[in-house]
Amino acid sequence: MRYLNIILPLILMVSCGKTQGPGDTPFPYDVTYKVDDSNFCNPERGLYVPTIKYFRNGSTPVKTSVEGIRNIRKSGKTFTYSEFYVIDYVYKDFDDALLDFVRETFRAHREGGAKTIVRFAYSDGMGAKNKPWDAPLEQTLRHVEQLKPIFHEFADVIYVVQYGFVGSWGEGYYTDNYGMNPRTDEDFYSRRELMNALLDAVPESRQIAVRYPQYKRGILGIAQGDTITAATAFGTTANARVAGFNDCFVSAADDVGTYKSPYDREQWATETNYVSMGGETCRDPENYCNCNSTLYNLRRYHWTYLNEAYNKETHAVWSKGGCYDYIVSHLGYRFVLKGAAFGGALKAGGQLDVKLHIQNEGFASIINKRPMQWVIVNASNPDEKYVIPSPKDPRDWKGSQTYVYEESLKLPNGLKAGQKYKLALELPDEAPTLAGNPDFSIRFANEGVWEETTGLNILTTLTAE
Repeated sequence: MRYLNIILPLILMVSCGKTQGPGDTPFPYDVTYKVDDSNFCNPERGLYVPTIKYFRNGSTPVKTSVEGIRNIRKSGKTFTYSEFYVIDYVYKDFDDALLDFVRETFRAHREGGAKTIVRFAYSDGMGAKNKPWDAPLEQTLRHVEQLKPIFHEFADVIYVVQYGFVGSWGEGYYTDNYGMNPRTDEDFYSRRELMNALLDAVPESRQIAVRYPQYKRGILGIAQGDTITAATAFGTTANARVAGFNDCFVSAADDVGTYKSPYDREQWATETNYVSMGGETCRDPENYCNCNSTLYNLRRYHWTYLNEAYNKETHAVWSKGGCYDYIVSHLGYRFVLKGAAFGGALKAGGQLDVKLHIQNEGFASIINKRPMQWVIVNASNPDEKYVIPSPKDPRDWKGSQTYVYEESLKLPNGLKAGQKYKLALELPDEAPTLAGNPDFSIRFANEGVWEETTGLNILTTLTAE
């Protein structure tokens, strides 16, 4: 590669030495980048703010507002958890008032700049006073049918839909209509019918998350060896679309019934390379939730989201151990640029070779599809802008891994000799409704690289020949 003479912004440093991370430099850098260790907003990752809505005894909950979502962003978060307790609708269809409420909830997220994890449930307790714990299957199928157009209209701001509906809290266990402790194919019949309905109602671009790994196998009728692989990941099959969640994370040796066998753990550890994982804790035994154990499990199961509000006692253990802030900033993906080199010439109609050293310091990868594109902008005239789509799928950059990525860019014919141009990397949202909104673009964890108003990560400035 013939390296260019480049004009560097003040935030960049000329270097051909070692990277800031461990190991040898993988190639001679033209540019290195300072790491930003702060916790900042990035879409589809991090702590979530629970927003629980009760439809009970004829009452209507307070609506989620655009201002409320914007305040969540101001607090450094881009996630909510929207759980709808539809207690009044156990034996009847949703009415227009409820459906409009759900629409307005999602619309507030779109306008406010956040995404949400979605769950519906019919009961919020496991006692006799909390019965019925769920609705009959036929009624639930009708509810899913009613929600289908809403799921499609607002798929852009839905991160994942949790299976819900079955059992207390929508966690699938204490149930009136679906059988406790299902084991046989017949036992899973009703749960399978509901899953099929959800897979149809929720757009193929979004996943359905179940509470227990053994329930995924039982519902889908798959064997222990039928784990998602790189070849089958991110497809439209049920196996590729069914993810997991864990609402008793690091809370006991088996996470309070989450894992029934060592294979359950291996299943989630493997599959969460390709499907989402998140949830909350439910107990605070320090022998299970100490920092060493928690960080190991966050990495092993590729956690993307975590309840900011529960369990506070567990969070206190993490704070005491000095790992809480690290957990918050490393949930999901966290892309860090270590260095870059540029070959060829920035010339109208020419070719520019780009080589990047990228580290994903987060626990997980991106899960929902999004494009990656190169952007060339005239440094003195931002109206002169060129977008070059990349064939790269950024979901390939897995958590706690380092990569060297190379690409040759076919340059536009309109570049003006002698003009300075910023070369940027952009990872916008895939949805047309959000693609131009920088709130939904991915920011790299480097100082001075991010342009908040455009959603661009500026790699360097070059002069066109």
